Amino acid sequence: MKPSTAYLALYNAAQACGWAAILVVLVIGVTQRETPEQLYDRAAPLTKLVQGAAILDTLHAAVGLVPSSPAMTLMFWVGRGNALFAITEPIAALHASWWAVLMLGAWAAAEVIRYPWYAAITLGACPGWLTWLRYTMFIPLFPLGTLAEMALMWTALPELQSRRLYSLGLPNPYNWAFDYHRFIQ
Repeated sequence: MKPSTAYLALYNAAQACGWAAILVVLVIGVTQRETPEQLYDRAAPLTKLVQGAAILDTLHAAVGLVPSSPAMTLMFWVGRGNALFAITEPIAALHASWWAVLMLGAWAAAEVIRYPWYAAITLGACPGWLTWLRYTMFIPLFPLGTLAEMALMWTALPELQSRRLYSLGLPNPYNWAFDYHRFIQ
């Protein structure tokens, strides 16, 4: 086995384990009737770690380890990163939203299928049922996760505007303005 194959198999297996742990935390928390804030606070640290590490998907595509488009993987990572790191994480009120739990749950459910599929494809041992599961579950999970991301962004708009998060007003030394609230809106 080539080192790059072993690395990709291990990376994808590690990502699958991380997302599986997140899904287990959420499922156990829901069955124990935890609040959305408790669920988010338990799942968010590991989610930030594995979602942050997912930037490696873009690097893998950029250096040719995988046949994916670097631009597409980067856009996917930036979209999720924006929802998690720039919107949900810094606005504490969103931690108590079921939308945050739904976002993490949809992501985790999708990734516990996608990353094992990548690992199995890398090793040349992907069963047909896993391919079926990957492309079938994508149909409800991707829109569900996107809906939750958009709901969180919509909910965050008043605070983005009042706090002027990530915004740059004029005058400034760069003579350039950016309104993150308008960008998200």
